[in-house]
Amino acid sequence: MKPDHNSISADAILKLKNTIWAFPYLAVMGLIWGYLADASSGAIVGLATAVAISVLIGSATPIFNAPRDGSAVSARSKPARSNMIVRKQLASDLNAVRYHKLCHQFDDALLKIEEVLAKDPDFVEALLLKAQILWEGFEDRQAARGCLLKILAGAPDEKDVFHSWALHMYKELYQK
Repeated sequence: MKPDHNSISADAILKLKNTIWAFPYLAVMGLIWGYLADASSGAIVGLATAVAISVLIGSATPIFNAPRDGSAVSARSKPARSNMIVRKQLASDLNAVRYHKLCHQFDDALLKIEEVLAKDPDFVEALLLKAQILWEGFEDRQAARGCLLKILAGAPDEKDVFHSWALHMYKELYQK
């Protein structure tokens, strides 16, 4: 099975990054130890050794970073990683939303949560927070239920805390 072009280029870029990252540290160490051992000729040998070790580190990169199935780095694994990075960046926005909600500034909270969901519409924690804002601030039961249903449809794992909170809130809204 021939790997696609994206996985080859991603693998090559990763090797190059690790080679470049390792070289300056190893070069300084090689120059110092080589110079201490045998003056200028030892420094050149130390520098050459640093180059060789940097290339080996770069070549060994797929061993340490490869998925468990043994394949090389693939372009298909990128969206999940970038999605996690986006969610980490949105954490501060969620804190601002929580603050607005706590201060009963529901209009500001709703505007901010809409910005968060525009960047990541499947962010379960943001959907739950939006449902809480819609219910507590605007008493919009139908819109809150819509957010909760999206959570319940996307996260069938009952051990997930957001899923259980959404289920509890949905039952609470359904009884009223």
